[in-house]
Amino acid sequence: MPELDAPGAAEPVTYPPDHRTRPTSGTFVFTAPPHTRITRLEMNCRPRPCAEAIATDGSTATARTGPGRWRWNVPVRVWLQAAANAPMQRARYSGNLSVDSERQPLDVVITEGRQGLFGVVREDAPNNSGALVSDVVPGSPADKAGIRPGDVIVSFNGRVITNAREQSAARVGVLRAGAVVPVTYRRPDGGVGTAEVTLVDTL
Repeated sequence: MPELDAPGAAEPVTYPPDHRTRPTSGTFVFTAPPHTRITRLEMNCRPRPCAEAIATDGSTATARTGPGRWRWNVPVRVWLQAAANAPMQRARYSGNLSVDSERQPLDVVITEGRQGLFGVVREDAPNNSGALVSDVVPGSPADKAGIRPGDVIVSFNGRVITNAREQSAARVGVLRAGAVVPVTYRRPDGGVGTAEVTLVDTL
């Protein structure tokens, strides 16, 4: 079972052949585990190549053998890459490979990540209206996104933010360094800004 870093390079999962002969053309269907995507297939179909297709989002992939009888005689490999926004804790995730409706597990472990840092000092905004930014760490993800003291964070990673504690809870223990996070904030003049920030492990 491969261990994937997030973010990190794709790693292969290998399925040994079962050496069974099928009477008609066959279909391999790969379903990626949560928080991963399929990046590559290596089917080694002979003598005719398989027809391969990977979904745009990498969630599934299919390979179809040529017409007529076939025998699974060589290993099959699928490459999986962990999403940068995978949960921070080390965990095992499961997908599957279906060969003509017969299923096999497709399991990976995503390794523990480092805490993602944003780079603001915040306090409660009046009337539960968000997290008021009182200071921004120079060179931090928040700084690079154009967030400034006086802005009020109202949404962080898809969660509505009504106070400083909620903004911290949306990140601490949840988001790893390398995660790409959408942020919505309100300017002192009432204008609204949005940004995507990539969290880091040091400031």
